[in-house]
Amino acid sequence: MFESCKLKSMKKLPIGIQTIDKIITNGYVYVDKTEHALKLINGGEYYFLARPRRFGKSLFLNTLKEILSGNKELFKTCAIYSSDYGWEKYPVLHFDFTQIPSHTPKQLEESLKRALKKGADLYSKKIEIPSVEEGLAHLVEALAKENKVVVLIDEYDKPLIDRLASTEIAEANREILKSFFGALKGLDEHLRFVFVTGVSKFSQVSLFSGFNNLDDITIDPISSTIMGYTEEEIKTFFADHLHHLEDGSTQEMLIDKMRQWYNGYRFSREVTSVYNPHSTLKFLKTGHTQSYWYSTGTPSFLIKQIKEKPLASLDLSRCEAKETELLNINDLKKVDLQALMWQTGYLTLRNYDPQTSLYELDFPNQEVREAFFDSLLSDFADIKPSDVVTAAAECKKDLENLHLEPFFKRINSYFANVPYTLFEKAREGFYHALFLSLLEGMGIKTYSEQKTNIGRIDLIVEMPEITYIFEFKKDLSADAALEQIEHTKYAEKYAQNEKKLILVGVNFSSESRNISEWKALGF
Repeated sequence: MFESCKLKSMKKLPIGIQTIDKIITNGYVYVDKTEHALKLINGGEYYFLARPRRFGKSLFLNTLKEILSGNKELFKTCAIYSSDYGWEKYPVLHFDFTQIPSHTPKQLEESLKRALKKGADLYSKKIEIPSVEEGLAHLVEALAKENKVVVLIDEYDKPLIDRLASTEIAEANREILKSFFGALKGLDEHLRFVFVTGVSKFSQVSLFSGFNNLDDITIDPISSTIMGYTEEEIKTFFADHLHHLEDGSTQEMLIDKMRQWYNGYRFSREVTSVYNPHSTLKFLKTGHTQSYWYSTGTPSFLIKQIKEKPLASLDLSRCEAKETELLNINDLKKVDLQALMWQTGYLTLRNYDPQTSLYELDFPNQEVREAFFDSLLSDFADIKPSDVVTAAAECKKDLENLHLEPFFKRINSYFANVPYTLFEKAREGFYHALFLSLLEGMGIKTYSEQKTNIGRIDLIVEMPEITYIFEFKKDLSADAALEQIEHTKYAEKYAQNEKKLILVGVNFSSESRNISEWKALGF
């Protein structure tokens, strides 16, 4: 009875809810982001922010809408309520491109015209809409007679990224967006605040070429925790839910599990990371760790791009890129896969080197890593993850008993199932990723690309009584791999470990498309 009463008193989890009014007035948990909103409103006028799907963009835009509409009393339990914000009421135009059909350029244009008419009707304005750009100008000018206008645009790039399968349609849609944003940049004198969100930044859209004062805060420290949950926010706002899930474990044990699975997204040079909000809420509801975001936040265009582009040429883990390479997509016909994977949330910032101005990228957490590798096996390598799980017991037993000959035979049997086309122009990193995918799919504990003071170890595999250090080469030799382990003294990091240490050199052959040779030291 006590537990039942406690459950009734707990605030509900806002899974999938994107309107702050509904969250606050209907007893849902609201992780207060109004201080962030206030800083942006007071600090500038034109912003662009890119984040992966299902990461809280729509809720944040809706929060801005309510604040800039002057709805002060809605926020009486939030930080902004006790600030000196003036709560001036502005007319707000909100364009949500997830609700604007764009299968053809004509459909996009007609849908935008309907959205403009809807905005005019909301404020009882009668305007002419002969074209998208003229309609937008007429609407903003009409509203500006009352006060300066706020324009909020959600998922602006959906008409582009959802049409990448047909670059002809994507390019035609881009021209319509150019007209739309081109009209917007000419209305500066009538605008108080503009905030645009998306997944990607298509630099050829005039939004980015014409708005000289548009502030791209995608990897600015000011936006690093605007979306997603910090660990402190989880402990503060979801304390009751964490306590309810404890059931014999401590809060710290639950946080450790969540940190491994759902934390790790980093959006600036600062070390602050955030948890995936969608997956965090689902975990707090069920208490089970699984891939919640991957199945709902993965855009179909990315899967198609991965299948069509040379995935083999991408070093999936610990790859490096400059800021401009990550932020901009310049050519709809030649989308950079690394940038696309970062923008869609498959990769995140891990480190930044100020000397080279390079960001190091990696998978953010176990949810993304595990789900991506399962997808890599099933969608791209014709290997069923369930088959890998079935063989897991034998492979684990091989590693535990130092039976490396049968272990590598099993691994090569999976390499044999990978289509030839996937190996074309494959770098060492692709073979490494496939090898790692198999071990991850078997539930074998691995650590990829571990740093030492003089280099980076390709792969560490931890068994109960044995630590394996793997070094990979392509079209060289197992001896060359072992020489690198010895030359760089990788083993010194584990010398004091009580476990038995085994060094393994592995050579991948591009000709046979499998492991052509391996050697081990330390038996």
